[in-house]
Amino acid sequence: MELILFALITLIVIVGVLASRLNDNSFPFPFDSKSSVFTPAEKNFQNLLEQAMGHKYRIINRVKLADIVTIRHGVSNRASHSAATNAEGKYLDFIICERSSMKLMGAIDLVDTKGRGYKIKKDWFVSGALEAASIPHLRIKVKANYTLDEIRACINARLLGNRSPLPKVKGKVIPAPLVKARPKNSGALSPAAAQAELNPQLAGQLPRKQVAALPH
Repeated sequence: MELILFALITLIVIVGVLASRLNDNSFPFPFDSKSSVFTPAEKNFQNLLEQAMGHKYRIINRVKLADIVTIRHGVSNRASHSAATNAEGKYLDFIICERSSMKLMGAIDLVDTKGRGYKIKKDWFVSGALEAASIPHLRIKVKANYTLDEIRACINARLLGNRSPLPKVKGKVIPAPLVKARPKNSGALSPAAAQAELNPQLAGQLPRKQVAALPH
């Protein structure tokens, strides 16, 4: 009888433990699908960014810092591990690449001073890492309305090094002909100086200032 009672209590305990685990918040996969991949600000900015840059460039959203930088050779193991760990936990809102070669042109972060889920303060680790790797970094303040011209001008100046397309002008531009500088003693001659040129014997009889060329 005691053995049966002990087995029954043990069974109750096991069932209780299993039931508590099913209801526990430490369930290994406590996930659900998000309603949207991007926030409204990210979605609107990326659409404008793609329109402003055209088909020559590719815009990639939410890129890990560790995916675009690498540890230099000769760095100690301790420093390498610390830098790599920090880079793994940092993200950039957007990066711009050349579409044909996928060459990285620069990185962009959205900044919201009102603190609505975006970067407020400058992340000095991210800025230092990008500067050390010679990757241009641009921080753009979140606002209600951007214009394509604003975004294009800002990126061309700050990320692409003013490599914006030059305006097209109809017709040909003809450069001015190269003109050699005339020597100081050339120019119009006074009548007395002209006579001296024709008759060198008179040159010594004329005052020196009469032989010199006139201002022109």
